[in-house]
Amino acid sequence: MTTVPACACGVGEPGTVLDLLVGGGWSCDADGSNVTMRSADHQLKVQFRPERTPTVPRQPLWLIDYRPADGDAGRAWRATFTDDTPAGLIAAFCVLLSDDVELGVDRA
Repeated sequence: MTTVPACACGVGEPGTVLDLLVGGGWSCDADGSNVTMRSADHQLKVQFRPERTPTVPRQPLWLIDYRPADGDAGRAWRATFTDDTPAGLIAAFCVLLSDDVELGVDRA
């Protein structure tokens, strides 16, 4: 068996990410090949979009959005990944999304 760093493991299968999220209780909605996953609290959304607009080059294959429950748009963010990003790295990113962290008083 050959061992390589995760960043060099190749693209992999989208099921690596999607199965992880379903197993974590995320809801799943499919529109053709495009899949949207939502966390139970609806603050996080992960989109897998293989059916992109063919006339726009280098669109992201994966979109991950956070929208706080309190509606504070200043804390919202989006992460995007291209079709060259290994699915294992996207899965690892998604695992971190569900981890709770302790914030200092200045960030709470």
